[in-house]
Amino acid sequence: MSEPERPATNLAGTVLEGAYRLVRLMGEGGMGAVYEAIQLRLNKRVAVKLMARELAQNQEALARFHREAEITSQLGHPHLVNVVDFGLAETGEPYMVMEYLEGEDLEHRLLAEGCLPIEAAVHITKQVASALGAAHARDIVHRDLKPANIFLVRVPGEPDFVKVHPGMAGEDRVPLGVEGE
Repeated sequence: MSEPERPATNLAGTVLEGAYRLVRLMGEGGMGAVYEAIQLRLNKRVAVKLMARELAQNQEALARFHREAEITSQLGHPHLVNVVDFGLAETGEPYMVMEYLEGEDLEHRLLAEGCLPIEAAVHITKQVASALGAAHARDIVHRDLKPANIFLVRVPGEPDFVKVHPGMAGEDRVPLGVEGE
């Protein structure tokens, strides 16, 4: 199985649908790339997840990406990343627009610190459980939960405020405990 195609070049400077100017590439993964962007009408900093070109040709992957954006935007939980828009780039790749977060993901924290103090681990786990509980209450399973998708936001007075990145699936909802059978 071949690796999904990454954007041919860094798309910083590109404007999506006249609304979002991509500022800098923040990271790449199996689904595509995430950019820091500016929402032009409000001059607001956002994050844009742009689907890999090759995956955009796959109708199942495209439908799942769209469901992920729609479901995540509807959940409205404080510990889930807020999805605010969805669109299609001029080159055909779908994208979703999310709130921009300042901080680090749990994967990087664990690599830097190794084992977390028990109080920090419990604090983070409770917030992740709260986010997943909100999704599960609507029969939605997060399909890509891992430390890289748990973001620790810098919020004054709140150490390690958790935001779980999207990875939801909705159309193929399954009772909890049956996923993958």
